[in-house]
Amino acid sequence: MRAGPKQRILIPSFLWLVLGVLGLPVASAQEQVRAPACAGTWYPAEADSLRRLVESLLDAAPAPRTSNKPVAIIAPHAGYRFSAPTAAAAYRYLRGHTYRRVFVLAFSHRYAGAYRGIDVPHNLTAYRTPLGDVPVDVEVCQALHKHRLFTGNPEIGRQEHSLELQLPMLQCAIGEFRLVPLLIGQTAPGDYVAAAEAIRPWMDQSTLLVASSDFTHYGPAYGYQPFDNDRPARLAELADKAAAPILLADVDGFLAHLAATGDTICGRGPITLLLRILSMNGGAEGLRAAMETSGQLTGDWTNSVTYQSFVFVPRPGTLDEAARGELLRLARQTVTAVLNGREPPLPDEDRLPPALRGDGACFVTLENKGELRGCIGNMVADSPLYRSVIRNATNACRDPRFTSHPVTAGEVPELRIEISYLTPLKRVNRPDEIVVGRHGLLISLGERRGVLLPQVAYERGWSREEFLAQTCRKAGLPPDAWKHPDARIDSFEAEVFGESEPATRPASRP
Repeated sequence: MRAGPKQRILIPSFLWLVLGVLGLPVASAQEQVRAPACAGTWYPAEADSLRRLVESLLDAAPAPRTSNKPVAIIAPHAGYRFSAPTAAAAYRYLRGHTYRRVFVLAFSHRYAGAYRGIDVPHNLTAYRTPLGDVPVDVEVCQALHKHRLFTGNPEIGRQEHSLELQLPMLQCAIGEFRLVPLLIGQTAPGDYVAAAEAIRPWMDQSTLLVASSDFTHYGPAYGYQPFDNDRPARLAELADKAAAPILLADVDGFLAHLAATGDTICGRGPITLLLRILSMNGGAEGLRAAMETSGQLTGDWTNSVTYQSFVFVPRPGTLDEAARGELLRLARQTVTAVLNGREPPLPDEDRLPPALRGDGACFVTLENKGELRGCIGNMVADSPLYRSVIRNATNACRDPRFTSHPVTAGEVPELRIEISYLTPLKRVNRPDEIVVGRHGLLISLGERRGVLLPQVAYERGWSREEFLAQTCRKAGLPPDAWKHPDARIDSFEAEVFGESEPATRPASRP
C-alpha cells in the first residue's frame, strides 16, 4: 500500500524528526509502504527502462574472480549515470546466489548529525521501487528495536537516496529477499560493537550485508583539498589507502586511515559497522570489484567524488569437510575415553586423509552450554595433526584451571568440541599488522608468555590495542607490556570449526 496524503499530514515532518530524536514513539495511522523518492531523478522511473539499464550494467561488469558466495558488499550510491557501473561490478558477484535476508547499512545525508544511533523502521512493511515492492523483514526490525541503539523515525529515511539506490541493483541481482533497512546516525566507537552484537544473531548463510558509501569527496565544494596537483593520481592513491584495510576486513585499520587523512568517505558509518560485523564473525576475504571517479567521467577535476565497490567472501580453509569431520570424531572419541578412565584409541594412520598426517598445531576446546570446560593446545607443529588433536583433547579434559571442578564423564553428551587449527607463528614488527578477526597473538617478555586465540578477540569486539593488552594480562604482564623493547609479538591464524554452534560463547579461552 502506498503511503497516502492523510498519513503525511498527521504530524508535520519536522515534528517526526524531533519526536524520534527524543526517543518518543511515532506510530503511523496505517500500514506503510515507503514510496520511491529517487525514481526519475537518480535512476529511471519506468520499470522496463530501469531493469534494462541495471541488467546491462550487470552483464557488462567484469567477470567475478571467485565463485564463492559473498557475505557482504560495499557499493556506491550516487546517481546511476555516475556510480552504477562501479556498483554493478560488485552486484554481479551475487548472481546465481540466493539470500533470504539483506541488511542494507546506509545513512541519512540530510539528518546525519541530528540523531544518535541507528534508525530502523517501526512499521514499514515494504520499500517500493519501479521494479516492485521489497518486503521489510518485520521480525528482525522489531527485535532490533528492543536494543537501546536502534530507533525509528520515518522522516529520516523518507527522502534518503543512500539506501534506495541499492534496491534496484539487489532486485535484479538476486530477485526476492527481505530487507532490513538501517540508517546510521551519530555513533560512538563502542556503539559499533553493540550494534554488531545485536545484528550477529541474524547472520547466517542466507543473509547478505550491503554497506552504501561513496568514497573521497574532493574539492572546494566538499571542503577537502589535501593536495592540488596531479589530482587523478593522488585520488587513486587515496582510494588505495582506504581500500587496503577494507580488503582485510580490518576495522582498526580503516578507522586509522580516516583519522590520519580526514578522508571524506560519506558512508564511513555503514562501512565501519560492516567491517565490525565481519571481524566479529571471524573476518572475511575482500576484493575490490571496481574504482572510478566523477572527475574521470566528466573531465572536470575541480570537484570529484571517488566510487569504489568491494565484495567479501568467507576466508578459505585448508581442511575440507571430510578432514574436519575426522578430526572432530577423533577428538570426541578421545574425550569420551579419557573421561571414562580409558586410554584413547589410535586410528589407522594409513586410512586418514593426508592433511591430517602432516605436522600440525592446534587447540582443542570443550564447552558445556557455552561455558568453557577446558582448552589446551600447542603452538608449534611438532607432531602429525591428528596426534596433536588426540593429545590436546586428552589434556583439555585435565585443564588445570578447572582442578576444583573438572569436567566429568556425565557431561560428555552435553559437551561441544571445537578445534582451532593454527598456521605457523609470524613475527609482528608493527602493531598495525594485527587484524582483529584474523589473527591470534603470542606475546613473550622474559619468562612470561601469553596466548589468545583469534576468536577470543573477535567475539568480544576488541580493538587491536585491547587485544594486545588482554594478551599481556594473560601472560601475567602489565597491559602495556607489549610496548616494551624486549617484548616479542607473534601472530597466527586459526581455522576454527566445531560440532555445532553454541547458544553463547565461553567467558574465556587461551
